[in-house]
Amino acid sequence: MRAADPTYPLYPIASALASAMLLVVLVNSFIRQSWNLGVAFLCFWLFVELLTATINHVVWSDNADVKLYIYCDIVTHTQMITYIVKPMATLIITRRLYLIASLQTVELPSKRRWDLAVEWTLGLVIPLLVAGPIYYVNQGTRFAIDESFGCAITFELSVLEILVLDSWTIVPPLVSIAIYYPEVAKLYYRQRKDINSFLRSNSSVSRTNYLRILILASIDILLTLPLAIVDITLKIVQGLDNPSSFPFYPGWTLLHTAWEPESFSYAEQQSFGTAYVAGSYFSNWSSPVLAFAIFGLFGLTSEARTSYWRIICTIGRWFGWKPTPRARNGQASVGEIEFGARPQATTGTSGFDLEMGSRPPSFVNTEAVAARQNIEDGLGGGSATDLKSVEEARPGERSDGKDVQSNDCRITGGDEPYKNVKRASVASNRSLEDAQASSNDDYVVADTHGKGEDACVV
Repeated sequence: MRAADPTYPLYPIASALASAMLLVVLVNSFIRQSWNLGVAFLCFWLFVELLTATINHVVWSDNADVKLYIYCDIVTHTQMITYIVKPMATLIITRRLYLIASLQTVELPSKRRWDLAVEWTLGLVIPLLVAGPIYYVNQGTRFAIDESFGCAITFELSVLEILVLDSWTIVPPLVSIAIYYPEVAKLYYRQRKDINSFLRSNSSVSRTNYLRILILASIDILLTLPLAIVDITLKIVQGLDNPSSFPFYPGWTLLHTAWEPESFSYAEQQSFGTAYVAGSYFSNWSSPVLAFAIFGLFGLTSEARTSYWRIICTIGRWFGWKPTPRARNGQASVGEIEFGARPQATTGTSGFDLEMGSRPPSFVNTEAVAARQNIEDGLGGGSATDLKSVEEARPGERSDGKDVQSNDCRITGGDEPYKNVKRASVASNRSLEDAQASSNDDYVVADTHGKGEDACVV
């Protein structure tokens, strides 16, 4: 028979691809031991929901037959869990981002245990309670079969049902938007430098992952909160139009009598109105869209691609294929390292770093060596003598008639002609103590070529 849904098989194909992508993200996170609990909860339950949705749309694509009772019991409860996990995951994620933005680490064992207890309660305990006893209290029939959609959850409309079931889809996202989102934005704007430094020092999350998780929480809210608001609004309007069918609680006996599954053909679903059909499609497609967003944010990173390549290489070796090793993150292997001359420091005191309070390490000034050679060649044999290095020069020595170069400055004594004379006190190039112990004899600093230069302390 022909499928009742005019878009078939688009949805089952999209659901199958989305579930496979989520499985890849989960396996990759497990291999790398890189977990964000809110994202992990969301990925796992979305994977289960999409996998069962693919089966549902194939099995019931052209019929509304009531069958596979045990399977539908399991599927409807997993649908209820996912129904609660989506908004809860948003709250877990935004709360974690708030802790990071406020620079609150959880390294202490007590704080870490409390943090894990809160996240496990929000992400697992509450969804299981809602999908178990709370759902059973309001469950009108065992399950329902919708043609083209398969197994579906059912509950009787009442005030209690809205308070204990539907409220979970609105309260957590509203808490995230009203409390955590403004604080995250405000703290991140005010403390950008501190937060970036914290993210660099925290191995659990990087700045890029921080932004990815924030984007994921925003997408989850955009897909979950509007649908929940519309759904609750329509239920309240429907109940107010007919107050007799909108009790606080219909009663245990009424709900659990004649508890057999129900089925609805595609034509019957259309008779409920355009809003009902549109809501069904939007609710079904929100999960694949969210799954694609998760894979785009976390399944295509450089770390994930590296993991994929390792898996491909491992599988290839089983069949005798020896792939060429790739450099990680596109970086080539380190070759030969060449060391050049270090630039000469220009500090106010010879050899002493005023900012650090210590003498910088020694180095070879290749330009100074070349300059000494040029001076020797220019002065000739009568005036050229052996030049002393900076380390060998002593503060109290005078160079009678001899040129000594240190730090590219020429010091001339005796009767050597000079122009543009400047004077400078002697400072040792060895250490600050030597400079204090040195004499205050003045040396004449000159430019033999007739061009004035600033005084250099030697």
